[in-house]
Amino acid sequence: MRSSVIKVLPAWFLFIFFCAATFLCMPAEGRAAGVESIPERSNVLRIGFVPQDNAVRMVKKWQPLADYLSKELNRPVEIEIKPNYQGVIDDLARGKVDVGLLGSFSYVRAAEGGGIVPLVRRVIFGSSYYRGIIVVRTDSAIRTLSGLKGRRFAFTDKNSTTGFVLPVRQMKRSGLGPPEQFFSEIIYTGNHDSALLAVYSGSADGAALSTTRLDPLNAKLDHLRIIWKSESIPLGPFVARKSLGGATIAKLRKALLRIESSPSTKPLLKQFGVDGFVAARDSDYKIVRSLARSLEGLPEE
Repeated sequence: MRSSVIKVLPAWFLFIFFCAATFLCMPAEGRAAGVESIPERSNVLRIGFVPQDNAVRMVKKWQPLADYLSKELNRPVEIEIKPNYQGVIDDLARGKVDVGLLGSFSYVRAAEGGGIVPLVRRVIFGSSYYRGIIVVRTDSAIRTLSGLKGRRFAFTDKNSTTGFVLPVRQMKRSGLGPPEQFFSEIIYTGNHDSALLAVYSGSADGAALSTTRLDPLNAKLDHLRIIWKSESIPLGPFVARKSLGGATIAKLRKALLRIESSPSTKPLLKQFGVDGFVAARDSDYKIVRSLARSLEGLPEE
């Protein structure tokens, strides 16, 4: 019987053949632009958040929102945690995320590029407004902002309204000078809960944070004292890239506003740590633009 012979082609030939076949099967525009032009899952809507808590808890907190919006929009929705507000701003500009939750100041900065629109802002503790505060431990002798001179201080993020911008403006108004010269050491914690914990644990003598973190159920607050509080400003909005299109943006806004009106979805609000949402407009943030200009030494309107 004649035995069959199987010829094994060299590995290099198979590799070249595979690459050529893959290249020829690509769309013409993909071949021209190279590997980087291979489209991502273009139908996925990505929502960017900053880590107000650790990343695992943040995903657990907001994943139900992604699931809800996925059903409402009939498309996949994913949560992405960015290191800071600048990361969310940059990825919105690059189209790497489509929706983001920003602070008031970071929204004003991001809106300068004209590529985003505000959707809604949160209602927390019964209000869609909040304040910046500075806290110290209750057993501290520090009673005023000036009493923090030469001490260790915790800010959250340079793009945070309450965790940086408002307290620095107050320092300027009070004639205390730049933070780098006033404090002996500055810590940037990345989020408000970590700033609060820094004071509670004694890692910092004082910290700037938001009244949205004053949860009555947080026992650590019994050991902290507020020594300064800012005026009220609107809570930062959820925003969307304009390039999503008017129809998608309208659906997003409508879906977010509808959560509290349905018995089946209202329990989600507790999961998010909010009382509800209200529609947001760019004009809501005029006061924030004014304080940003005053911080930079530019004329106010």
